[in-house]
Amino acid sequence: MATWAEFAKSAPEMAEVGLKLLERFGLAYLGTVRRDGAPRLHPVCPFIAQGRLFVATNPTSPKRNDLMRDGRYVLHMLPGENDAEFLVRGRASQVTDAETRAMVVEGATRFGDGTLRIEPEELVFEYDIEQATTTYWENVGQPDTWPVRRSWRED
Repeated sequence: MATWAEFAKSAPEMAEVGLKLLERFGLAYLGTVRRDGAPRLHPVCPFIAQGRLFVATNPTSPKRNDLMRDGRYVLHMLPGENDAEFLVRGRASQVTDAETRAMVVEGATRFGDGTLRIEPEELVFEYDIEQATTTYWENVGQPDTWPVRRSWRED
């Protein structure tokens, strides 16, 4: 799986779509897999630190158990201009070593208002990227509206 930096180097135009949406909203929807196999959806505030994608998670959140048991995820950014969409999927893993956690807490940039505070009790998960998809719409509001889709998969 790829880090955010590896993905961005391989598909810079696609990564730019995701970054613009994060900068605009600072919010995304995270899909995880429940114990019974059903999907679960969570609003989250993703951030990038040192070229890696992270989400801080409250220790009582159901997503914590989902990710610790089955790290598969999908992260979907809120639509932007021309209903632009950005989606990544892959595997998340909990950051357990103190050095990485310190790097995340110190080096993280939260999009939106520019502030980020990770509480000591919060768990931090890193999101590796297996696949990414972008979509935007041409001729929005016209009878011949059509989607323009791009996708990237780690080699």
